[in-house]
Amino acid sequence: MHLPLLTVIGLVVALAGMPARAADGPELVIEEPVFDFGTVEQGTSVEHTFRVRNTGRAELRIDHVKTSCGCLAGLASAPDVPAGGEGRVNVVLDTARIVGHTTKVVTVYTNDPAAPSAGLALDGTVMTDIVASPSPLYLGKLRRGDAAEREIRVTSGRPGAAYEVTAVEHTNPALGTRLERLPDGAGQRIVVTLEPHMPLGRFNDQLVLRTTSLRQSSLTVSVFGSVEGDVVVLPPQVTFGLARAGTAAERDLYIRNRGTHPLAVTAVSVPQRIVSYRLDTVQEGQEYRLTLRLRDGLPPGKVEGAVEIFTDHPDEGRLVVPLYAIVRDGGRRG
Repeated sequence: MHLPLLTVIGLVVALAGMPARAADGPELVIEEPVFDFGTVEQGTSVEHTFRVRNTGRAELRIDHVKTSCGCLAGLASAPDVPAGGEGRVNVVLDTARIVGHTTKVVTVYTNDPAAPSAGLALDGTVMTDIVASPSPLYLGKLRRGDAAEREIRVTSGRPGAAYEVTAVEHTNPALGTRLERLPDGAGQRIVVTLEPHMPLGRFNDQLVLRTTSLRQSSLTVSVFGSVEGDVVVLPPQVTFGLARAGTAAERDLYIRNRGTHPLAVTAVSVPQRIVSYRLDTVQEGQEYRLTLRLRDGLPPGKVEGAVEIFTDHPDEGRLVVPLYAIVRDGGRRG
């Protein structure tokens, strides 16, 4: 996730539009929400500690720290910051898969009514010898039996340098690759193909590019996508986001039949401690709606699970949908 710096600053400025603080409540203050780490070599671990002050009259609780990508880790030094006290959020950025200018964001969720969330950003540039773009490569949502073809452009990451890829390796027999040189010395391209016999479901494979660079002798590019059949579940995952006290948290899933024969949903399995569900027929044999509702009394923190949907389709009898939520402390949650 690459965010313009103005967008990050806007995350902080937007706090001004939140509800007014109680005179005796907590008050979150972050004096330097953006850290400029300058220019680093790819693979460098960037670390920074953000200061979080509580200038209010009540204890400030840091409910949760959420990062914008898997390359980023964030941890609060303590969940509670006393009135007039100071806490810290330690952030570590792994640049192994980052190229060029980047902005990565950590979102801090608190009990300050005027600042229920605040963004902390790392901003800078990551240098490398060889750049593969796009990386990762998304092949899209494909129908079963369809083939696909995309390309990756390979160029030098340093002005005047002449590095190149010598070989491409992978282990998936359904993937094909072809390495070609671009005209006028503009670099190379890797043509990636997906055979029509790819099995149903999501896939995520790795291309290993062997190069002439001594510092970067190999480069890994993820190739991912999904192969869909007759039965589609939308959205492909359930995210409740931040479950707020006093509100009913519900999400709908739609099970749609794109085949020529009628479809029946025969059973549903949910994590009973997390959600309850209701299954409704939108159009008999063609579309069903599954409504999920968060249960009361869930402990604060991150909640994860999976919903299983069973059908009478001969090839797509079991569908699995991931489920996520963040539960805030206090109050009743629907």
